[in-house]
Amino acid sequence: MLKLYNTLTRKKETFKPVKEGEVGMYVCGPTVYGPIHIGNARTFMTFDILYRYMNYSGFKVKYVQNITDVGHLTDVGEDKIMAGARKMNMDVFDFVDLMTKGFFEDLKSLNITRPDLTPRASEHIKDIIEVVKKLIENDYAYESNGFVYYDISKFDDYGKLSGQNPEQLKKQREREEHGSKRNTGDFALWMPCPEDYPMKWKSPWGTGFPGWHIECSTMSSKYLGLPFDIHGGGKDLIFPHHEDEIAQAEGATGKKFVNYWMHSEFILVNGQKMSKSLGNVIHVGDVVKKYGAKAVRYFLLSSHYKTEINFTEETMESSRITVEKLLDFMDRLKEWKRKENNPKVKDLIEEAKKGFDKEMDDDLNVSGALASIFDLVRAVNKLMDENNISSEDCKIVHDAMMEFDHVLGVLEKEKKELPEWAKELIEKREKMRKEKKWKEADEIRDRLKEKGIVVEDSPHGPRYRYR
Repeated sequence: MLKLYNTLTRKKETFKPVKEGEVGMYVCGPTVYGPIHIGNARTFMTFDILYRYMNYSGFKVKYVQNITDVGHLTDVGEDKIMAGARKMNMDVFDFVDLMTKGFFEDLKSLNITRPDLTPRASEHIKDIIEVVKKLIENDYAYESNGFVYYDISKFDDYGKLSGQNPEQLKKQREREEHGSKRNTGDFALWMPCPEDYPMKWKSPWGTGFPGWHIECSTMSSKYLGLPFDIHGGGKDLIFPHHEDEIAQAEGATGKKFVNYWMHSEFILVNGQKMSKSLGNVIHVGDVVKKYGAKAVRYFLLSSHYKTEINFTEETMESSRITVEKLLDFMDRLKEWKRKENNPKVKDLIEEAKKGFDKEMDDDLNVSGALASIFDLVRAVNKLMDENNISSEDCKIVHDAMMEFDHVLGVLEKEKKELPEWAKELIEKREKMRKEKKWKEADEIRDRLKEKGIVVEDSPHGPRYRYR
């Protein structure tokens, strides 16, 4: 049975959905002030793998992920969305649309499944206002000079997710100087703004905008009901964002908010934390262009989601080579020609499937699941080397690998036709090879590789694939 590490209880727990056979999952999406970086992508990859594995395991999953398009990433300081719009000399709402489109394109480039619902905060202002009203009515929130604050002293379990007591958490909010709070640790649910502020809405407390945390608890509750099964995000969201979500949702409804909280670890870049101050923030579009989408996807998914991973030239090259070897294996299976079946093949597949399922059931231990797949690849390659496997056996192995790939998402080839110039170069290269002009043939292969087309030789002639 599937076991997941629950941040709330700090232990692995057997997963039991609220409704048998169905799963409600909410994952915090981007604040669309710029392109996403590989740290963001790791979080989205983690929950893509979870979503895919749950579908593979027979669950029907409803996956919701928000788009924060109202700015206000923090309660204080410069609004990052408006700063981004100014930098590009764009209307703020046009900028938001452009960044949202870019986000979906980045997801698609990494073969990350688009969630079933991607509600935008700007389209749920009325819902947010109703939740704030309810919190005031239930005496969890109060208005002060156009601000509405959540009073953390009224919520007995505040701090239960992050494992800190309210006094510790108050210190993390001392820099928030705006308004007039009852307690240092209180956080904003609604904030006033000047009339010339572009991202503003009318409310019972004046014209303003919602606090950052209220949007997620509002939209997740609306689309999944309470309690729902899984809430996810990066570990940096545990406090304050997810801590505050719990206080808001449970304070407004009196119901438990979420049963399982899951958080992915950070990515290091050459052993250092990724940050703007170090100048080592790597955007998804740049890394895909350099290494290829499949290599990036494999790098992001191949380690356990709760361990730090280190982005280096070496790790990316290793990921690229591993994916190429897997794709070569898949091509070899399709090209194999022999009639005599080997009864051992089905046993090898069954053993690989048991290992894959066992490891994935253990809190998504992808590295262990991959080990089971590589054991199968080595065993089948050995049978082919010994000419001790049939084309029918190879088709069965190919089908099993594609079943694993419903979770991994790295083996399916792009259905792209070669452009005419590339076909001509491949034909020319074949001519050079037949004439034993190896240097010229290698030069053509390198030219094609620079254009993202990898050409390989096989007993059945040249084959190609896109990087």
